[in-house]
Amino acid sequence: MNFTMSQAFLAAAMAASSALAVDVANVQMAQNTVNCNVTITYELSGPAVVTLDIMTNATPNATTGWTSIGGQYISSATGAVWRKVTDADAANGVCTITWKPADSWLDANGEGFKVGDGCAKAVVSAWPLDNPPDYMVVDISSAAQPDTQRYYPAVDFLPGGLLDNGDYRESSLVMRKVPAAGVEWTMGSVAELGRITAKEATHKVRLDANYYLGVFPVTQSQWALVQPSRPNPSCFQYEADKKWRPVEYVCYNELRLSNSETSGAATYYWPNPPHANSFIGRLRTKTGIAFDLPSEAQWEFACRAGNGEGKWGDGSDYLSNTTDANLAALACYGRANIQNQVSEGNTTWSAADGGTMPVGTHAPNAWGFYDMNGNVFEPCNDWFENNPSAHGGAVNVDPANPAKDLTGNAGAYRVWRGGSYRHSAASCRSAFRTEGIANGRYNIAGVRVACPASAE
Repeated sequence: MNFTMSQAFLAAAMAASSALAVDVANVQMAQNTVNCNVTITYELSGPAVVTLDIMTNATPNATTGWTSIGGQYISSATGAVWRKVTDADAANGVCTITWKPADSWLDANGEGFKVGDGCAKAVVSAWPLDNPPDYMVVDISSAAQPDTQRYYPAVDFLPGGLLDNGDYRESSLVMRKVPAAGVEWTMGSVAELGRITAKEATHKVRLDANYYLGVFPVTQSQWALVQPSRPNPSCFQYEADKKWRPVEYVCYNELRLSNSETSGAATYYWPNPPHANSFIGRLRTKTGIAFDLPSEAQWEFACRAGNGEGKWGDGSDYLSNTTDANLAALACYGRANIQNQVSEGNTTWSAADGGTMPVGTHAPNAWGFYDMNGNVFEPCNDWFENNPSAHGGAVNVDPANPAKDLTGNAGAYRVWRGGSYRHSAASCRSAFRTEGIANGRYNIAGVRVACPASAE
């Protein structure tokens, strides 16, 4: 039975950014009664990122009671959806989406659902380019092309499932939007158990914009696809599962320079563009996206995930400086004995010995980020300073002279955050700050990338 329903929907995220608001109009949906294929058409008033939901109701044309069939059943839709849509995608002003329920949404007989007249409707959402959806998936495979990223409104929309689809830890980067714009929060700690007084002075921070941050640290597989000059520098290369383990034994200079040398380094330090042959430079070229390291304010805000002092990122209580039962759910930590026993490229090391663990092994924080605590430290763009409270969350780099910090001191150490597999609970806290030499490689340090929350 054919059916046609329509609904125009403006994404809730537009409330945060009205300048680029786009209207959706004349949404129509029809299902082929033979093969169950669904065609959805709509009109768009300007460029936007478009997402889709399908709602059903047992009562035809009811005004209430509608419910989503679930993002996992819809993400297989193709056409003018899950991406930036422009006039070039429209035929005579009309954009088209094709969805095949037989590929993902099956009835009890294993066939694509057929829905009666008035019992389904398409929700087409237009997200402004300066405030795209919560999740972005970026292809970094050998076949990757720039500007082909996909966008999804929630984690359950990710094709194949975040933890079930191996591509998300091998050949794609999953980025989660952090809702930071205009939010005032307290960075540092006051009296938290384990607090290092000299390094954790509290100060109010207000970040200017939302941003995307990697759901996982960069894995060994992902690094190899981006940086062929050192396809896997990691120490913990246990063959059975190394592809999902975080890359480590990388340094800040290697991330933004062509190698770890310091000659002419300031040319490629933030806020300058990275060297084209650096990891981040190659990642930018491969994807067309302005990837970088997060600032330490961005890192801490995402790690806390809305939770304050005395809490882990999932909202549970901070219990102990050494072994913390609540942290055990979130982090690979406390494996102290392995650190000096493994050298670069060691494939004889056994997973049973300790060391890093595959990313995503533990639970995420409240905002869906994995391994923010433990596993590997993550460098930030800031030069390290014991007390950065005077900077109000600004990146601690002098824009006029990136080799110096905001106090005019020549930089040598970058900020590291998050703790590692070999550190105690105290070093895995959201407020914990330490430093790593800019050209030093360690098997306790990896990388997590960030980028602007923009589809422009």
